[in-house]
Amino acid sequence: TIVERCIQDHVRLVGLSALMTTTVPSMEQTIRLLHEQAPWAKTCVGGAVLTQEYADMIHADCYARDALATVKYAES
Repeated sequence: TIVERCIQDHVRLVGLSALMTTTVPSMEQTIRLLHEQAPWAKTCVGGAVLTQEYADMIHADCYARDALATVKYAES
C-alpha cells in the first residue's frame, strides 16, 4: 500500500490525485493512515475534483492545482 511503502522508504512527501469523486473517500483514508503511521510524511493533493476547501477537510498538508504547485511546495 501507499502507507507501507511510505514507511519502508521513509518518504517525506506523498502526492495524491483524484479525477473522479468515487476515489476521494480512499484518499481521505490514506491521509488518515499516513498521519497515524507515518507522521513525518506530508501529503499534497490535487486533481480535477478537488478544491482547497476539500483538501482542508481531509487534512491534507497541501492542495496543488497543478504539478508545478506541487514542486514548489516540495521545495519549500
